[in-house]
Amino acid sequence: MSPPVNRPRRIEYLDLYRAIAIMAVVAIHATSTAVAHYPKNTWDHDLFYFWNTFLQFAVPAFLFLSSLVLFYNYSAKLNEKDWIISFYKKRMFYIFVPYVVWSLIYFVIKKLIAGKEPLAYSVQFVKQLTLGTAHTHLYFFLIILQFYIVFPWILYLTRKPWFRKYLPLYFIAAQGLFYVLNVKFDFERTGSLLPSYLIVIGFGAWMGLNFEWLMNKMMRLRYVLLVALISGAAISMYASGIIKTTLIEWPVLMYSVLFIVRNIFTLSACLVLLVLSEKVGTRGRRSEYKVSRFTDSLGTVAFGIFLIHPLVLLIWRLVLTDDFARHFSLGVVLSFIASLLLSWLCAVGLRRLKWGWVLIGR
Repeated sequence: MSPPVNRPRRIEYLDLYRAIAIMAVVAIHATSTAVAHYPKNTWDHDLFYFWNTFLQFAVPAFLFLSSLVLFYNYSAKLNEKDWIISFYKKRMFYIFVPYVVWSLIYFVIKKLIAGKEPLAYSVQFVKQLTLGTAHTHLYFFLIILQFYIVFPWILYLTRKPWFRKYLPLYFIAAQGLFYVLNVKFDFERTGSLLPSYLIVIGFGAWMGLNFEWLMNKMMRLRYVLLVALISGAAISMYASGIIKTTLIEWPVLMYSVLFIVRNIFTLSACLVLLVLSEKVGTRGRRSEYKVSRFTDSLGTVAFGIFLIHPLVLLIWRLVLTDDFARHFSLGVVLSFIASLLLSWLCAVGLRRLKWGWVLIGR
């Protein structure tokens, strides 16, 4: 009989991390119409542009966390028999099945709204399922499924001292190479390709393998990380155009600066969010605040909220857009609140059903 494996303790405050990240995702989708609606250089446009653009760290944050949790949990399972089969079986059931179901739901609803017969477009559905384009948020599943495919093999590489010691550098180099190739060949739909996010995934893996040590390091460097976040966000959001104009005669330098700035912003956002979750989440549990129980619940069903909230937004915009035409900003804020709370209630309810995993995973 094989010796028992020491299981890593559950990091409870990661539920707060997920809660903040999912609220950011919902806010991005809720404010997207406002950015397009208001004329540029108006107060309303600038306000919604700031939040919509700043919160773009949300998808990298989820990928960072997914990598952290997988490497944190599975590094102790490398010597277990058949762990890879169990890993893939769980992911196929609880990730791929909900992806297919919700792709079908969004596809059918959008065809019916357009007055078309869904069955007549089955070939189009298969194509959209393959590309993650049945609705705007479903591309994320393609990224996460690509990650799940390569994860076991990367985990095996962490046994090698030469790989484990310099792990983040390999991911930085790989994403840099992909960035160079994309500049040269202009790939399509790079946002749906795993290499676009290798840096946050690599640092998530590094965190998962060295969690306690790196958390202590980050707590001491939290103000440095905050400065990096503010600087990276400000430059990425408001100075990208200036960089392109100024360095247009030196394209290598221009693309290098844009690459560095963008990744400083997204990576520092992931790390600051992790530090914030540790500080606030731990204190919230000690005090047993009701708000901490709510955010924990949001984090627990974040996957379900991610799947459901665009449907709430779609219905809101179909039914209530005209009602809030004179108060467009208020309508946007209320659509955010409604899509977050209603999708949360649906996810909590589905989680209690035996077959709920078909819709919201587990």
